[in-house]
Order: sequence, then C-alpha cells, then structure tokens
Amino acid sequence: MRAFDPEVKDIVWQAIEPLVPVPVDKHPLGCHRPRSSDRDCFEVVLVRLVTGCSWEDAERLYGNKVSDTTVRERRDEWIAAGVFETIANEAISGYDRIIGLDLSDVALDAGLHKSPCGGGGTGKNPTDRAKLGWKWSVLTDKVGIPFGWTADDANRTTRFLLAPTLEDAERRGLTEEIETIWLDRGYDSATTRVRLSEARIDDAVIAKKRKRGSRSSRWVCDGRSSGRTPGSPTMAS
Repeated sequence: MRAFDPEVKDIVWQAIEPLVPVPVDKHPLGCHRPRSSDRDCFEVVLVRLVTGCSWEDAERLYGNKVSDTTVRERRDEWIAAGVFETIANEAISGYDRIIGLDLSDVALDAGLHKSPCGGGGTGKNPTDRAKLGWKWSVLTDKVGIPFGWTADDANRTTRFLLAPTLEDAERRGLTEEIETIWLDRGYDSATTRVRLSEARIDDAVIAKKRKRGSRSSRWVCDGRSSGRTPGSPTMAS
C-alpha cells in the first residue's frame, strides 16, 4: 500500500514528530525500562489506521517491536496533546489550499461500527444484537473529502450527531461556504432544521421519512460520508 512506502511514512512522521509531547520521567530513581520509541508507536498506529486490523494484529504486522498496550497508551497521550487534531486540520487546510474543497454540495451521514472490547464512547448496537459498537458522523464535500466529523456510542440517535459534526467543521471556518447540504431521512426533524438555521445553512435537501406501508425516495449520501462512493448525491427509490 502506498501509505506504507518509506517516503510517505517519513514525510508523515516529519509532520507529527514536532507535535509529540516530551515525556515526563516520574520515577524517583529513574529505574525503569527504556521507553519505546515514538517512531515505533507511530508505525503501529499507521498499520492500524490503514488496514483497520486489531491492535494485536498491528503489533504483529510491525514485527512485535512494541506491544499493542504501549501503543494504545501512547495514542491516548497524543490525543490528549492534540496531535491528531492538529494533523487533521493541517491536512484539510493543505488540501483546500492546493486542490480546493468543493462545498457547493455537501453530504452528512452516520455509520455504525463494531467495538468488541467496548470502552468509553461505545454502546449497544441496535442493528447487531446489542453488541458494543460506536457510531461516526461525517460531513464531506462534493467529491467525498471529509472536513467535519464526530463519534458517539452506537445507540445514539443519528440526528443528534448533526450539531457536533457541524461544530467540528465550524471550528475550521468551513460551514460558511456550504451552499447545499444533503441528508437522508434519518435527519427529517424540526431539530435538524433548527440546527441548520443556526449554522446559517439555508439550502438543505432532506429525504422525507417513509410512511408505514409505502415506498419513498431517499437521497443516497451514505457512500460519500462513509468513504465508499465519491460523487454527487443522486436519487434512488
């Protein structure tokens, strides 16, 4: 995979390394095992993000140089330090500057994902026998580039993720450029319209909720917001 090419990994690490917090040695005598390198932890995180495999598999794929427990602890340190948030902002800003986000048509939708080991922010998945999972909500531009997102537990009602997703995009100063937003019928509510008005998004295309015993059209925005099928929203029965 291109993401694992040395020149790609080296460039990404050059951007991340200055943001990594300096560790604080809390041992009174300094008697502890040598700390695993940040670069090794970064490599395991990269394997996990690119392949979607488990942390244990990511550890093995990287040659067992550092334990998955250590990598997850380091990940939490970096999240708390804002490392990933800063990198995401720089990536979106760079794309917008070089290529340009197309916010004439944007799509927002949510998707459910498994989380077998649970943890904070997970909940019972209503579509998978109440197994633990989480739900992500993503806002994409016309060709599927994400520029706002949030996550919550799996049984969180989709429309209630609209506000934090828009707020994430607002922090990057991008919602003012949105011309038309496309939403599926899960967002057909007064709450949605109030939030869109607060965000000063006047043109919203929201599929109507299906009435019992009838077929209704819906806007197909699932593909763009989950990264499967870039392109403009289209009508489907």
